[in-house]
Amino acid sequence: MCKCTNFPLFALIDTSYLSKPRSPLNQDLFCTYSNELLKEKNTTTFEQLKYFYFRFRTLTFANYPNLPTKAFRFVHFESQSVKQTHKANNRNVLAFINIERAESGLFEELSVSDSHDQLIISFLNSPLLYYANGGLSKLNCYELKFLNTNPKIPIDFFYQAVYIYHLIIDNPSFTGFMSSSNSKSLFTVEIYKLSIKDISVRYLQGKHFPVIFNSMNELVLENYHVNRGFRSFNNRELAQRFPNLRSLKIFSCSIQHIISRMFEHFNQLEYLTLDGITTIENEAFFNLYHLKILNLGKNILRLDPYAFIHMNTNNLLLNQSHMFQLNDEKHFCTFAQFVPTIDFKTFVQFSRNLSDCSCTLRYLYRHLDKTFMPFTPNCYSNSSLYILTQEERICHFEQRLLQCDILPSEGITIYGKYYNVSYFYQQQISKQKYDLSIIFHYRIYYIIPLFILIIILCFIIRKQKQRHDSTYKYLNRLLKRKRLARNENVSTTETFDMIYQHTNENIHDTHSSRISRSTKV
Repeated sequence: MCKCTNFPLFALIDTSYLSKPRSPLNQDLFCTYSNELLKEKNTTTFEQLKYFYFRFRTLTFANYPNLPTKAFRFVHFESQSVKQTHKANNRNVLAFINIERAESGLFEELSVSDSHDQLIISFLNSPLLYYANGGLSKLNCYELKFLNTNPKIPIDFFYQAVYIYHLIIDNPSFTGFMSSSNSKSLFTVEIYKLSIKDISVRYLQGKHFPVIFNSMNELVLENYHVNRGFRSFNNRELAQRFPNLRSLKIFSCSIQHIISRMFEHFNQLEYLTLDGITTIENEAFFNLYHLKILNLGKNILRLDPYAFIHMNTNNLLLNQSHMFQLNDEKHFCTFAQFVPTIDFKTFVQFSRNLSDCSCTLRYLYRHLDKTFMPFTPNCYSNSSLYILTQEERICHFEQRLLQCDILPSEGITIYGKYYNVSYFYQQQISKQKYDLSIIFHYRIYYIIPLFILIIILCFIIRKQKQRHDSTYKYLNRLLKRKRLARNENVSTTETFDMIYQHTNENIHDTHSSRISRSTKV
């Protein structure tokens, strides 16, 4: 039984769908399974679709026990000829709710002409769904979504599928794709983007993705609602499964620390977005030299001194971390490698509400282009150039850079004077040599106090030993006294026992004599 509506009813379940304004020319078709109607007409709902001569924007099928092969051979989708910016609100949708079985070749002969980039396929609330081998054969669509369906999704279900721009798996019970004996040879579908939401797997490994996704360009891993869910992953194995990955987004309430070399084998990444992270440890982004944008999200609180070594990025975004505050003593050397050159190789964007324009901020923005000025903190963008110049001279950048172990290889220009990196390293070495020479020159002043300190320590140790010896002797004397007193008590007790025993014997003899006398009478 089918009914035309002006509102896609599946959107009550999948709220991410943005519907178009109501229009009599763009109807929404809702069909629900009816066994009695099927017996009466002897034709299935899918066969009756050939009698519909106008185009639907959404088709929703609910409570069907089986989706047959070539079920949509009479459905024809056309491009809606809308602007690219409005295509998100003009999608053609095939939605399936509470389906029990999807046969192979389900979407074969589905006519999409030039509208494949507007077609969305959604399986919703189908926990008992059986995925037949080749169920997505010949499928060419923009988005394929599994929302609260059977979590055991086999790779064979994608057999002979053509193209899926965005594959979405929204199921807390999902623990990875199920492999098959010949899955590597069967998996030829091109998937550009994969999003896995509410991951319950704590440690994501290569075994959860049994095939190599050569066409995968973007991977999104989310966990906002599952307690003790996704916490980490094996970056070596995942890099092998996604060899051409360019964008990685991690949104998790379970991951709070980015450990050292966590993305080491994703060396082709260009976009990395992290949210829910509070701490970035040393060498966290090791081997990421092709980054264009590094977004650290909203919750950053701590950056280790060497958090950004052995990596490059065009944009480092900290603008959403409103709780993060710059501290020159902690963070100057952390950001020193992002040298502010004329061509502005790296732009570090901080929160607009920074309370203080520290020397670190002034160092990074010294050669800032005016076009970037609106993205700087208010304390910097609202200051005049004269004030900034005067305050920068107080920062003493040269002295601060001498304290840093990692410096940019391009060299640094300070107040119009160019400094090669070797200059700072030579200054550091000469400073160390100078410190050693000072120590050697005044060695006599260090040796005498050291000798006196050794004598004092020896005297203290000797006093402690004497005190321990006297204490031991005193305790030994007390133990002897106690032992003697115990011996005296024992002898006295034995004497009393002998007297008591002798008295008892006399009493017993007297009593027995009396008894004998009475007997004689």
